[in-house]
Amino acid sequence: PVSGDSEADSATLSSVSVKVESVNDLQIGHRLSAKWKDGSIHQAEIIETRVNQQTKQKSVYVHYIDENRRLDEWLPDDRMDLSSVQIVQKSDSVAGNKNGNRQTRHQKRKFEDITGGVGTAEAADHEDPVTQRLERDHMEATKVKNIMCIQLGKYEVDTWYYSPYPDEYSNCDKLFICEFCLKYMRKLGTLERHMAKCEWRHPPGDEIYRDDRLSVFEVDGKKTQNLLPKLVPLVEIILGSQDSLLRCGPIFVLRCL
Repeated sequence: PVSGDSEADSATLSSVSVKVESVNDLQIGHRLSAKWKDGSIHQAEIIETRVNQQTKQKSVYVHYIDENRRLDEWLPDDRMDLSSVQIVQKSDSVAGNKNGNRQTRHQKRKFEDITGGVGTAEAADHEDPVTQRLERDHMEATKVKNIMCIQLGKYEVDTWYYSPYPDEYSNCDKLFICEFCLKYMRKLGTLERHMAKCEWRHPPGDEIYRDDRLSVFEVDGKKTQNLLPKLVPLVEIILGSQDSLLRCGPIFVLRCL
């Protein structure tokens, strides 16, 4: 697990216990105790909900307090403690501080978690209102991971962040990706059929380094313009933002294992 700032959340003034009978009673903003896969207990805040149209059962998406948002997840029912549900109120002093330019170390860390580490909280304070509004809209639209897991070759990888794959490939538990051409598919059978006829066996560039099982390829983006649109959403799943990739110019490097 990747810990966030260990400083206590100074925004907390008080909490009020809420009695719930089932998961369907949970609402955005509720906090509760949740069990991680390793068995440890952590406080989590519900930031999104959804309802299965067939079963009418609600699911909740949580952010773990003082932890990096890459750990956010749809929380299974058997890992939540419904007897611990609370509503947390914020202090006026902290709310006023958010409207000013001064930010605590905890708030700066949260800003970096939300933006994927691109930019700084101080820089955001000095942006024009239109840019700030666009940033807020972007953070709201990407706060929930739309793909939970990817299969890249023989490797199954849990995702960390939202990624802008086309709508028809989003909102799925697992996305299957060709490890050579990076074509993405929703079903394993489709990937297996694709792999049988895919002509690529390495990235479409020049191998510039090799050491045992590690190879590095230099790829000319001008010659392989169809590769970058597939690479960008894959990178954003791990890094949280593709800005640095888009700024790197027509030449970029891929490392292959």
